[in-house]
Amino acid sequence: MVYQFGEKSKRGKAGFTLIEMITSISLIVIITAIFIANYRSSNKRSDLIMTAQKLVADIHAAQNNTLGLIKYGNEVPPGGWGIHFDENDPLKYIMFADLDRPASTEPPDIYPADAGFMSYASTTEGDINNGARVVELPQGISIIELDMGNEADGSSIANVSFLPPDPKTNIFNGVSTSTFLEITLKEARENKIKTIRVNFLGLVEVID
Repeated sequence: MVYQFGEKSKRGKAGFTLIEMITSISLIVIITAIFIANYRSSNKRSDLIMTAQKLVADIHAAQNNTLGLIKYGNEVPPGGWGIHFDENDPLKYIMFADLDRPASTEPPDIYPADAGFMSYASTTEGDINNGARVVELPQGISIIELDMGNEADGSSIANVSFLPPDPKTNIFNGVSTSTFLEITLKEARENKIKTIRVNFLGLVEVID
C-alpha cells in the first residue's frame, strides 16, 4: 500500500507543460531585450551629457591655464590658451596655445608663415609634446555645427581663446570675431543633441 500511495503522489504532482515553458522563456527574452535596449539608449544619452559637460570643463581649463600662466613648452603663450573646433574634423577638439594673439592688429608678415596668424596652427600651437591636448569624442558623438551668428563668413572652424591678463575671451573663426559661439554635439544612434554656448564674458553653459 505504501508503494501504491507513492506512485499516486508522483503522478498527482503538477508541472509545466512544453507550451507554458516556451511562453515563459519567450516573455523573459522579450523583457530582457527591452531592458537592454533601454539600458543602451540611457547609456548613449549619458555619454552625450558627459561629453557636453567635459567640453564645458575643458573650455574652463583653457581659461584657467591662461590665468595660471601655464607654459607651452618653455614659454607662456602671449595669447593665452584656447580650444580649437573644426566641422571638417568633427570627432575631436584641441586645447592649444595661442602664440600669435588672434585678432591682433599687427601685420601678418611679422610672424612666420606657419605661425597661424589670427588662426590655429596645428604644427606650432597644437603640439601635445609642448602641452597642447587633443580630445577625442566618444564613439557615435560628433560636432555637427559651430554657430557664431556670422554664417556669411563661410568658415568651418572656430577658436575660443583667453587673452591674458584678464583673461579676455576671444571668439574667432579665422575671418571675424563674435560675441558668442554655440557648439552643437550630436549622438548618431538616438539623434539626440546638446548645445554648449560660450559668450564674450567667458561664461560657458549647456543650453539644451
